Amino acid sequence: MVFVYVLDALLGAAAMAFAVQNPDLVTVSFLNLQTVSLPLSLLLLLSVFVGVVFASVSGFAREIELKHKVRQLEKRIVELSDPMDETPRVGRGPAHHALPKV
Repeated sequence: MVFVYVLDALLGAAAMAFAVQNPDLVTVSFLNLQTVSLPLSLLLLLSVFVGVVFASVSGFAREIELKHKVRQLEKRIVELSDPMDETPRVGRGPAHHALPKV
């Protein structure tokens, strides 16, 4: 767990250094849309945040889908492991096992 805290601290320090070194204002244009002037570092950090949110939502959706599939398979296991005494067995008479005549 300490490794995670150290890694977070290093990433935070790197983000802070990036923000201090990139204070220039930029305007982003996409089709006919334009943003207000924002510092480059803020714009990049916002784009990283949006990417993390989308990746998390995608991961959570997949996790929910897999949990649903596990529940379905667990129900199927229960159905298949029930005793089969309820189904009638078809008995075959001795004529079925008789040796062929030569």
